[in-house]
Amino acid sequence: MTMELGKSAPHPSREELLADFGDELFSIQSLFQFCYVPPGRIGHLEERAAEEEWGANHFVLFKYLAVHVRLAIEQGRIVWNGDQIVLCAGRLATTDGTPLYLGLVRNSSPEENPWVMNWVGERPSSPELPAPPDLGPWPELDPCAEVVVACDLASEERRIHLPGLETAPSAARFAAVAGAVSWSLRRGLAVRQIHGTGRGYFVPVHLTGREDLTASPDLVAPVQVQGDRLVVRTVLDPEVAYAPARCVVERWEQLPAWLLDAWDSVTAEGSGGSQPAPRENAD
Repeated sequence: MTMELGKSAPHPSREELLADFGDELFSIQSLFQFCYVPPGRIGHLEERAAEEEWGANHFVLFKYLAVHVRLAIEQGRIVWNGDQIVLCAGRLATTDGTPLYLGLVRNSSPEENPWVMNWVGERPSSPELPAPPDLGPWPELDPCAEVVVACDLASEERRIHLPGLETAPSAARFAAVAGAVSWSLRRGLAVRQIHGTGRGYFVPVHLTGREDLTASPDLVAPVQVQGDRLVVRTVLDPEVAYAPARCVVERWEQLPAWLLDAWDSVTAEGSGGSQPAPRENAD
């Protein structure tokens, strides 16, 4: 299937396009504010791409697009085909390695979403093909840096459950999490992630056992590099790390074994279709 569009209208500037995302960065909500993605389009993209588990309601795929569509527009990695924006679907490709592309046109009901994803495929009819966006650099991760736990591990609102430490004093909880993060860092278990305004890392937190480093940990800690310190502002269920980490690798097989095991644990029944989508929270 190819696209054939008519005469071009004046194109919006990069700044105007970015304003259509709203104030949030790289969130699924910002993608939905920018464009309407018809169920048939997201389903077709999943069908055309090499097979993988995207979770309930295409949650991980939407997160992937939220990152890569925004970056493509930020970096000018788009081409115009008449009145249609053509851009790469990140680095998604078919089973034989052919890159996949997206087409976006103005929404006839702009009060709902400024843009609509009206095409998905391998062969856009644009005069040239866009390049995928560059994810940019990550801050250097020093495994010997001081780990600072800057969150309330006893907060009932956050509902943080630390296995084996339910009755431990706060100082012991902080020490246990900081020690577990340092232990994983020294073994090279961190994985890159992108969420909100920063590029950081997820680090597995093993509290109840460290015999099998390929198994899902008890928790994960989003770690931000701040000067010579590594700051932990929350701890999360392990599977929550999957979507922000999947966005920054070319293929899911490049993710660490512990994260794949955590993801498998929530998608095993019904291939994720009966599982609730993980909350999008990696701050």
